[in-house]
Amino acid sequence: MTTSFFQNPGTQITLKLALIFFLVIFLLIPKFMILDLIDERQKLSESVINEVSTGWGAEQIHTGPALIIPYYHFVPNVDKTKPIVKTKTNLILMPESLHIDGSVTTESKYRSLYKVLLYKSGMKINGSFKVPDDKITNIKQEDLLLDEAFLIMGIKDPKGINNKIDIQWNNQQLTLHPGMENISFNINPQVSTGQSTEVGYYGGQHISGFKTGLHTKTPVDLNNKEYTFSYQLDIKGSKGLMFAPLGKSTEVHLKSAFTDPVFTGGFLPEHKTDANGFDARWKILEYNKSLPSFQKDNDIIDLGDNVFGVKIRHLIDNYAKSYRAGKYMILFIILTFLVVFLTEIVERIRIHIFQYTLIGFALAIFFTLLLSISEFYGFDAAYFGAAIATIGLIFLYSLGMFRNRKSSVILMVLLCSLFGYIYLIIQLEKTALLAGSVGLFVIIAATMYVTRRIKWFEESASNNSFVE
Repeated sequence: MTTSFFQNPGTQITLKLALIFFLVIFLLIPKFMILDLIDERQKLSESVINEVSTGWGAEQIHTGPALIIPYYHFVPNVDKTKPIVKTKTNLILMPESLHIDGSVTTESKYRSLYKVLLYKSGMKINGSFKVPDDKITNIKQEDLLLDEAFLIMGIKDPKGINNKIDIQWNNQQLTLHPGMENISFNINPQVSTGQSTEVGYYGGQHISGFKTGLHTKTPVDLNNKEYTFSYQLDIKGSKGLMFAPLGKSTEVHLKSAFTDPVFTGGFLPEHKTDANGFDARWKILEYNKSLPSFQKDNDIIDLGDNVFGVKIRHLIDNYAKSYRAGKYMILFIILTFLVVFLTEIVERIRIHIFQYTLIGFALAIFFTLLLSISEFYGFDAAYFGAAIATIGLIFLYSLGMFRNRKSSVILMVLLCSLFGYIYLIIQLEKTALLAGSVGLFVIIAATMYVTRRIKWFEESASNNSFVE
Protein backbone atom coordinates (compact mmCIF):
# COMPACT_ATOMS: atom_id res chain seq x y z
CA MET A 1 0.00 0.00 0.00
CA THR A 2 1.43 3.33 -1.05
CA THR A 3 1.42 6.32 1.28
CA SER A 4 0.97 9.96 0.41
CA PHE A 5 3.81 12.45 0.63
CA PHE A 6 2.62 13.78 4.02
CA GLN A 7 2.10 10.28 5.44
CA ASN A 8 5.72 9.36 4.78
CA PRO A 9 7.62 9.04 8.11
CA GLY A 10 10.64 10.90 6.74
CA THR A 11 8.44 13.77 5.61
CA GLN A 12 6.68 13.90 8.98
CA ILE A 13 9.99 14.05 10.82
CA THR A 14 11.26 16.80 8.52
CA LEU A 15 8.11 18.86 9.02
CA LYS A 16 8.33 18.46 12.78
CA LEU A 17 11.95 19.60 12.74
CA ALA A 18 10.98 22.61 10.63
CA LEU A 19 8.26 23.56 13.12
CA ILE A 20 10.69 23.22 16.01
CA PHE A 21 13.23 25.35 14.13
CA PHE A 22 10.71 28.18 13.63
CA LEU A 23 9.66 27.87 17.26
CA VAL A 24 13.29 28.33 18.36
CA ILE A 25 13.52 31.43 16.14
CA PHE A 26 10.29 32.74 17.65
CA LEU A 27 11.68 32.24 21.18
CA LEU A 28 14.50 34.65 20.32
CA ILE A 29 11.95 37.39 20.98
CA PRO A 30 11.59 36.67 24.74
CA LYS A 31 15.36 36.14 24.91
CA PHE A 32 16.12 39.68 23.75
CA MET A 33 13.30 41.06 25.91
CA ILE A 34 14.86 39.39 28.95
CA LEU A 35 18.34 40.66 28.07
CA ASP A 36 16.93 44.19 27.71
CA LEU A 37 15.24 43.83 31.11
CA ILE A 38 18.53 42.75 32.72
CA ASP A 39 20.32 45.69 31.08
CA GLU A 40 17.63 48.09 32.34
CA ARG A 41 17.89 46.78 35.91
CA GLN A 42 21.68 47.00 35.74
CA LYS A 43 21.51 50.63 34.62
CA LEU A 44 19.14 51.35 37.50
CA SER A 45 21.65 49.73 39.87
CA GLU A 46 24.44 51.91 38.41
CA SER A 47 22.34 55.04 38.92
CA VAL A 48 21.84 54.08 42.57
CA ILE A 49 25.60 53.52 42.97
CA ASN A 50 26.29 56.93 41.44
CA GLU A 51 23.69 58.53 43.71
CA VAL A 52 25.24 57.03 46.85
CA SER A 53 28.74 57.89 45.58
CA THR A 54 27.70 61.51 45.12
CA GLY A 55 27.10 61.80 48.86
CA TRP A 56 30.01 59.63 49.97
CA GLY A 57 32.78 60.27 47.44
CA ALA A 58 33.23 59.34 43.79
CA GLU A 59 36.21 57.68 42.17
CA GLN A 60 39.24 59.48 43.59
CA ILE A 61 42.37 60.67 41.83
CA HIS A 62 45.10 62.08 44.08
CA THR A 63 48.00 63.71 42.29
CA GLY A 64 50.31 64.55 45.13
CA PRO A 65 51.66 68.13 45.45
CA ALA A 66 53.07 70.49 42.83
CA LEU A 67 54.98 73.70 43.61
CA ILE A 68 53.85 76.82 41.75
CA ILE A 69 56.16 79.84 41.48
CA PRO A 70 54.71 82.84 39.60
CA TYR A 71 57.17 84.81 37.45
CA TYR A 72 57.27 87.63 34.93
CA HIS A 73 57.35 86.59 31.31
CA PHE A 74 58.50 89.12 28.72
CA VAL A 75 56.99 88.88 25.25
CA PRO A 76 58.26 91.03 22.35
CA ASN A 77 55.57 93.31 20.96
CA VAL A 78 54.43 92.79 17.39
CA ASP A 79 54.90 96.52 16.93
CA LYS A 80 58.62 96.85 17.55
CA THR A 81 58.23 100.56 18.25
CA LYS A 82 56.36 99.67 21.44
CA PRO A 83 57.90 98.29 24.64
CA ILE A 84 58.12 94.59 25.45
CA VAL A 85 54.93 93.20 27.02
CA LYS A 86 55.37 91.94 30.57
CA THR A 87 52.96 89.20 31.61
CA LYS A 88 52.60 87.19 34.77
CA THR A 89 52.54 83.41 34.47
CA ASN A 90 53.47 80.31 36.45
CA LEU A 91 56.40 77.94 36.73
CA ILE A 92 55.03 74.56 37.86
CA LEU A 93 57.56 72.28 39.57
CA MET A 94 56.92 68.57 40.07
CA PRO A 95 58.34 66.72 43.10
CA GLU A 96 61.80 65.25 42.97
CA SER A 97 60.44 62.24 44.84
CA LEU A 98 56.94 61.18 45.88
CA HIS A 99 56.18 58.31 48.28
CA ILE A 100 52.65 57.16 49.17
CA ASP A 101 51.98 54.44 51.72
CA GLY A 102 48.32 53.63 52.31
CA SER A 103 45.70 51.12 53.34
CA VAL A 104 42.16 50.69 52.05
CA THR A 105 39.14 49.33 53.90
CA THR A 106 35.84 48.59 52.18
CA GLU A 107 32.26 48.67 53.41
CA SER A 108 28.88 48.11 51.80
CA LYS A 109 25.80 50.27 51.99
CA TYR A 110 22.33 49.35 50.81
CA ARG A 111 19.86 51.55 48.98
CA SER A 112 16.58 49.71 48.39
CA LEU A 113 17.56 46.41 46.70
CA TYR A 114 21.01 47.55 45.70
CA LYS A 115 24.37 46.99 47.35
CA VAL A 116 26.99 49.73 46.95
CA LEU A 117 30.67 49.02 47.66
CA LEU A 118 32.51 52.00 49.18
CA TYR A 119 35.97 52.46 50.63
CA LYS A 120 38.01 54.50 53.10
CA SER A 121 41.75 54.97 52.75
CA GLY A 122 44.44 56.35 54.99
CA MET A 123 47.69 57.44 53.33
CA LYS A 124 51.00 58.79 54.55
CA ILE A 125 52.59 60.90 51.82
CA ASN A 126 56.06 62.39 51.74
CA GLY A 127 58.68 63.52 49.28
CA SER A 128 60.86 66.44 48.24
CA PHE A 129 61.20 69.31 45.76
CA LYS A 130 64.31 70.74 44.15
CA VAL A 131 64.27 74.18 42.58
CA PRO A 132 65.96 73.77 39.17
CA ASP A 133 68.77 76.01 38.04
CA ASP A 134 67.80 79.05 35.95
CA LYS A 135 69.87 77.65 33.10
CA ILE A 136 67.41 74.75 32.91
CA THR A 137 64.22 76.80 33.20
CA ASN A 138 65.51 79.83 31.25
CA ILE A 139 63.93 82.07 33.87
CA LYS A 140 66.04 84.72 35.54
CA GLN A 141 66.03 84.59 39.33
CA GLU A 142 65.00 88.23 39.62
CA ASP A 143 61.86 87.49 37.57
CA LEU A 144 60.65 84.85 40.03
CA LEU A 145 57.95 86.04 42.46
CA LEU A 146 59.06 83.88 45.37
CA ASP A 147 56.80 85.60 47.88
CA GLU A 148 53.77 84.49 45.85
CA ALA A 149 54.75 80.83 45.62
CA PHE A 150 52.13 78.25 46.60
CA LEU A 151 51.63 74.53 46.75
CA ILE A 152 48.71 72.67 45.16
CA MET A 153 47.53 69.06 45.22
CA GLY A 154 44.76 67.63 43.07
CA ILE A 155 41.92 65.64 44.64
CA LYS A 156 39.17 64.77 42.23
CA ASP A 157 36.27 64.69 44.71
CA PRO A 158 37.12 66.80 47.79
CA LYS A 159 33.93 65.79 49.58
CA GLY A 160 35.65 62.50 50.31
CA ILE A 161 38.41 64.16 52.39
CA ASN A 162 38.07 62.78 55.89
CA ASN A 163 40.67 64.70 57.91
CA LYS A 164 42.21 68.14 58.42
CA ILE A 165 45.31 68.20 56.24
CA ASP A 166 48.40 69.98 57.53
CA ILE A 167 51.56 69.63 55.49
CA GLN A 168 55.02 69.64 57.03
CA TRP A 169 57.18 71.84 54.77
CA ASN A 170 60.85 71.84 55.80
CA ASN A 171 59.84 71.54 59.46
CA GLN A 172 57.13 74.20 59.09
CA GLN A 173 53.47 73.27 59.43
CA LEU A 174 51.23 74.69 56.71
CA THR A 175 47.45 74.41 56.56
CA LEU A 176 45.87 73.55 53.22
CA HIS A 177 42.80 75.36 51.91
CA PRO A 178 40.19 74.44 49.25
CA GLY A 179 40.90 75.28 45.60
CA MET A 180 43.96 75.14 43.35
CA GLU A 181 44.37 78.80 42.33
CA ASN A 182 43.25 78.23 38.69
CA ILE A 183 45.59 75.27 38.17
CA SER A 184 43.84 72.23 36.68
CA PHE A 185 44.64 68.68 35.60
CA ASN A 186 43.92 67.13 32.24
CA ILE A 187 43.35 63.38 32.12
CA ASN A 188 42.67 60.83 29.43
CA PRO A 189 38.91 60.06 29.73
CA GLN A 190 39.61 56.35 29.21
CA VAL A 191 41.64 56.20 32.43
CA SER A 192 38.76 57.05 34.74
CA THR A 193 35.19 55.77 34.93
CA GLY A 194 34.10 58.85 36.80
CA GLN A 195 32.67 61.97 35.25
CA SER A 196 35.19 64.49 33.95
CA THR A 197 34.40 68.11 33.40
CA GLU A 198 35.78 70.57 30.88
CA VAL A 199 38.63 72.51 32.44
CA GLY A 200 39.69 74.74 29.60
CA TYR A 201 40.45 75.29 25.95
CA TYR A 202 44.04 74.78 24.90
CA GLY A 203 45.79 74.12 21.60
CA GLY A 204 42.52 74.27 19.69
CA GLN A 205 40.92 71.49 21.80
CA HIS A 206 38.62 71.29 24.76
CA ILE A 207 40.44 69.82 27.74
CA SER A 208 38.73 67.34 30.09
CA GLY A 209 39.84 66.65 33.63
CA PHE A 210 39.35 68.22 37.04
CA LYS A 211 40.35 71.40 38.85
CA THR A 212 39.49 70.47 42.41
CA GLY A 213 41.97 70.12 45.23
CA LEU A 214 43.83 72.08 47.91
CA HIS A 215 46.45 74.82 48.07
CA THR A 216 48.56 76.78 50.54
CA LYS A 217 51.05 79.64 50.44
CA THR A 218 54.56 78.25 50.60
CA PRO A 219 57.77 80.02 51.63
CA VAL A 220 60.50 79.51 49.01
CA ASP A 221 64.07 80.69 49.25
CA LEU A 222 66.51 80.12 46.40
CA ASN A 223 69.30 79.67 48.93
CA ASN A 224 67.57 76.46 49.92
CA LYS A 225 67.70 74.16 46.92
CA GLU A 226 65.68 71.29 48.41
CA TYR A 227 62.38 71.19 50.34
CA THR A 228 60.85 68.16 52.02
CA PHE A 229 57.17 67.65 52.70
CA SER A 230 54.90 65.14 54.41
CA TYR A 231 51.22 64.92 55.22
CA GLN A 232 48.46 62.50 56.14
CA LEU A 233 45.47 62.10 53.82
CA ASP A 234 42.34 60.18 54.82
CA ILE A 235 39.91 59.98 51.94
CA LYS A 236 36.65 58.20 51.11
CA GLY A 237 35.49 57.17 47.68
CA SER A 238 33.94 54.54 45.45
CA LYS A 239 34.73 52.58 42.30
CA GLY A 240 38.45 53.32 42.33
CA LEU A 241 41.49 54.99 43.90
CA MET A 242 43.94 56.47 41.39
CA PHE A 243 47.24 58.34 41.51
CA ALA A 244 49.39 60.48 39.22
CA PRO A 245 53.18 59.98 39.01
CA LEU A 246 54.10 63.63 39.41
CA GLY A 247 57.38 62.82 41.11
CA LYS A 248 60.62 62.33 39.23
CA SER A 249 60.54 59.10 41.19
CA THR A 250 57.10 57.94 42.38
CA GLU A 251 56.48 55.00 44.71
CA VAL A 252 53.02 53.92 45.87
CA HIS A 253 52.25 51.12 48.31
CA LEU A 254 48.64 50.06 48.93
CA LYS A 255 47.27 47.18 50.96
CA SER A 256 43.73 46.08 51.70
CA ALA A 257 41.59 43.14 52.77
CA PHE A 258 39.60 43.56 49.54
CA THR A 259 40.04 40.32 47.60
CA ASP A 260 38.90 41.28 44.09
CA PRO A 261 40.99 44.30 42.96
CA VAL A 262 41.60 45.28 39.36
CA PHE A 263 44.82 47.22 38.81
CA THR A 264 44.43 49.66 35.99
CA GLY A 265 45.85 52.73 34.30
CA GLY A 266 49.18 53.53 32.74
CA PHE A 267 51.26 51.39 35.11
CA LEU A 268 50.72 48.01 36.76
CA PRO A 269 52.16 47.10 40.15
CA GLU A 270 53.99 44.21 41.62
CA HIS A 271 51.32 42.71 43.80
CA LYS A 272 50.15 39.77 45.85
CA THR A 273 46.44 38.98 45.88
CA ASP A 274 44.92 36.13 47.87
CA ALA A 275 42.07 35.34 50.25
CA ASN A 276 43.49 37.86 52.74
CA GLY A 277 43.35 40.78 50.27
CA PHE A 278 45.99 42.50 48.17
CA ASP A 279 49.36 44.15 48.67
CA ALA A 280 50.51 46.25 45.69
CA ARG A 281 53.58 48.36 44.98
CA TRP A 282 54.18 50.74 42.08
CA LYS A 283 57.61 52.20 41.32
CA ILE A 284 57.71 54.69 38.46
CA LEU A 285 60.85 56.43 37.26
CA GLU A 286 61.08 59.61 35.19
CA TYR A 287 61.97 57.50 32.14
CA ASN A 288 58.69 55.57 32.40
CA LYS A 289 56.28 58.48 32.09
CA SER A 290 55.51 61.36 29.78
CA LEU A 291 55.20 64.01 32.51
CA PRO A 292 57.99 66.63 32.59
CA SER A 293 59.77 67.69 35.78
CA PHE A 294 58.49 71.25 35.29
CA GLN A 295 56.36 73.27 32.90
CA LYS A 296 55.94 76.95 32.04
CA ASP A 297 53.29 79.25 30.58
CA ASN A 298 50.50 76.70 30.94
CA ASP A 299 48.20 76.30 33.93
CA ILE A 300 46.88 72.91 32.77
CA ILE A 301 48.95 69.93 33.94
CA ASP A 302 48.46 67.19 31.38
CA LEU A 303 48.40 63.83 33.14
CA GLY A 304 47.46 62.03 29.91
CA ASP A 305 47.27 58.28 30.42
CA ASN A 306 49.87 58.24 33.21
CA VAL A 307 47.23 57.91 35.93
CA PHE A 308 47.22 54.51 37.65
CA GLY A 309 45.60 52.77 40.59
CA VAL A 310 43.07 50.15 41.60
CA LYS A 311 39.38 49.64 40.87
CA ILE A 312 37.39 48.75 43.97
CA ARG A 313 34.02 47.40 42.93
CA HIS A 314 32.17 44.16 42.30
CA LEU A 315 33.14 43.50 38.68
CA ILE A 316 30.90 40.47 38.10
CA ASP A 317 27.70 41.32 39.96
CA ASN A 318 24.33 39.56 39.88
CA TYR A 319 23.25 41.43 36.76
CA ALA A 320 26.41 40.58 34.83
CA LYS A 321 26.00 36.89 35.72
CA SER A 322 22.29 36.96 34.84
CA TYR A 323 23.14 38.57 31.50
CA ARG A 324 25.72 35.88 30.77
CA ALA A 325 23.16 33.20 31.67
CA GLY A 326 20.57 34.85 29.40
CA LYS A 327 22.90 34.49 26.42
CA TYR A 328 22.64 30.71 26.85
CA MET A 329 18.82 30.70 26.75
CA ILE A 330 18.60 29.35 23.19
CA LEU A 331 21.11 26.63 24.08
CA PHE A 332 18.80 25.61 26.96
CA ILE A 333 15.84 25.50 24.60
CA ILE A 334 17.56 23.65 21.73
CA LEU A 335 19.00 20.91 23.95
CA THR A 336 15.71 20.43 25.80
CA PHE A 337 13.79 20.26 22.54
CA LEU A 338 16.38 17.77 21.27
CA VAL A 339 15.75 15.44 24.21
CA VAL A 340 11.97 15.72 23.83
CA PHE A 341 12.17 15.17 20.07
CA LEU A 342 14.40 12.09 20.39
CA THR A 343 12.04 10.67 23.00
CA GLU A 344 9.20 11.27 20.56
CA ILE A 345 11.06 9.40 17.81
CA VAL A 346 12.27 6.50 19.95
CA GLU A 347 8.96 5.89 21.72
CA ARG A 348 6.93 6.63 18.57
CA ILE A 349 4.60 9.02 20.35
CA ARG A 350 3.09 12.23 19.08
CA ILE A 351 3.94 15.50 20.89
CA HIS A 352 2.14 18.58 19.67
CA ILE A 353 4.12 21.70 18.74
CA PHE A 354 2.09 23.58 21.36
CA GLN A 355 3.62 21.35 24.03
CA TYR A 356 7.08 22.27 22.75
CA THR A 357 6.04 25.93 22.99
CA LEU A 358 4.99 25.58 26.64
CA ILE A 359 8.32 23.95 27.47
CA GLY A 360 10.13 26.80 25.69
CA PHE A 361 8.18 29.41 27.67
CA ALA A 362 8.95 27.55 30.92
CA LEU A 363 12.66 27.80 30.13
CA ALA A 364 12.29 31.52 29.30
CA ILE A 365 10.53 32.13 32.62
CA PHE A 366 13.58 30.62 34.34
CA PHE A 367 15.63 33.70 33.42
CA THR A 368 13.08 36.18 34.75
CA LEU A 369 12.94 34.18 37.98
CA LEU A 370 16.74 34.22 38.08
CA LEU A 371 16.87 38.01 37.68
CA SER A 372 14.13 38.84 40.19
CA ILE A 373 15.27 36.43 42.91
CA SER A 374 18.96 37.41 42.55
CA GLU A 375 18.12 41.01 43.50
CA PHE A 376 17.09 39.73 46.95
CA TYR A 377 19.15 36.62 47.64
CA GLY A 378 22.15 36.76 45.29
CA PHE A 379 22.90 34.94 42.08
CA ASP A 380 23.79 31.50 43.42
CA ALA A 381 20.65 31.05 45.52
CA ALA A 382 18.53 32.50 42.70
CA TYR A 383 20.03 30.16 40.11
CA PHE A 384 19.44 27.00 42.12
CA GLY A 385 15.97 28.09 43.24
CA ALA A 386 14.85 29.01 39.71
CA ALA A 387 16.46 25.86 38.27
CA ILE A 388 14.68 23.57 40.75
CA ALA A 389 11.34 25.26 40.02
CA THR A 390 11.81 25.06 36.22
CA ILE A 391 13.10 21.48 36.15
CA GLY A 392 10.29 20.39 38.46
CA LEU A 393 7.67 22.05 36.27
CA ILE A 394 8.96 20.46 33.05
CA PHE A 395 9.30 17.04 34.76
CA LEU A 396 5.70 17.07 35.97
CA TYR A 397 4.50 18.21 32.56
CA SER A 398 6.50 15.49 30.80
CA LEU A 399 4.76 12.80 32.84
CA GLY A 400 1.65 13.53 30.80
CA MET A 401 3.52 13.71 27.47
CA PHE A 402 5.59 10.54 27.63
CA ARG A 403 4.39 6.95 27.84
CA ASN A 404 6.55 5.97 30.79
CA ARG A 405 8.10 7.58 33.83
CA LYS A 406 11.58 6.48 32.74
CA SER A 407 11.61 8.98 29.86
CA SER A 408 10.55 11.79 32.22
CA VAL A 409 13.30 10.85 34.68
CA ILE A 410 15.87 10.84 31.86
CA LEU A 411 14.67 14.30 30.77
CA MET A 412 14.95 15.55 34.37
CA VAL A 413 18.49 14.17 34.73
CA LEU A 414 19.55 15.76 31.46
CA LEU A 415 18.03 19.11 32.46
CA CYS A 416 19.87 18.96 35.81
CA SER A 417 23.11 18.27 33.93
CA LEU A 418 22.42 21.13 31.51
CA PHE A 419 21.67 23.66 34.27
CA GLY A 420 24.75 22.55 36.19
CA TYR A 421 26.90 22.79 33.07
CA ILE A 422 25.73 26.33 32.28
CA TYR A 423 26.25 27.37 35.93
CA LEU A 424 29.82 26.10 35.75
CA ILE A 425 30.51 28.08 32.56
CA ILE A 426 29.12 31.27 34.15
CA GLN A 427 31.46 30.90 37.14
CA LEU A 428 34.53 30.36 34.99
CA GLU A 429 36.47 33.27 33.54
CA LYS A 430 39.71 32.22 31.86
CA THR A 431 38.52 28.73 30.81
CA ALA A 432 34.87 29.50 30.01
CA LEU A 433 35.39 29.18 26.24
CA LEU A 434 37.30 25.92 26.63
CA ALA A 435 34.66 24.41 28.92
CA GLY A 436 31.86 25.53 26.61
CA SER A 437 33.51 24.11 23.49
CA VAL A 438 34.30 20.76 25.13
CA GLY A 439 30.78 20.54 26.57
CA LEU A 440 29.13 21.18 23.21
CA PHE A 441 31.39 18.61 21.57
CA VAL A 442 30.35 16.02 24.16
CA ILE A 443 26.66 16.87 23.63
CA ILE A 444 26.94 16.46 19.84
CA ALA A 445 28.88 13.21 20.26
CA ALA A 446 26.26 11.83 22.69
CA THR A 447 23.44 12.80 20.31
CA MET A 448 25.15 11.04 17.41
CA TYR A 449 25.66 7.94 19.54
CA VAL A 450 22.05 7.80 20.73
CA THR A 451 20.59 8.36 17.25
CA ARG A 452 22.95 6.06 15.32
CA ARG A 453 20.40 3.21 15.01
CA ILE A 454 17.23 5.21 14.44
CA LYS A 455 15.53 4.26 11.15
CA TRP A 456 14.39 7.73 10.12
CA PHE A 457 12.50 6.55 7.02
CA GLU A 458 11.13 3.30 8.39
CA GLU A 459 7.38 3.32 8.85
CA SER A 460 6.17 2.12 12.23
CA ALA A 461 4.06 -0.98 12.56
CA SER A 462 1.17 1.02 13.98
CA ASN A 463 1.60 3.59 11.17
CA ASN A 464 1.81 6.40 13.70
CA SER A 465 2.51 9.87 12.27
CA PHE A 466 4.79 12.39 13.94
CA VAL A 467 3.05 15.67 13.21
CA GLU A 468 -0.37 16.78 14.22
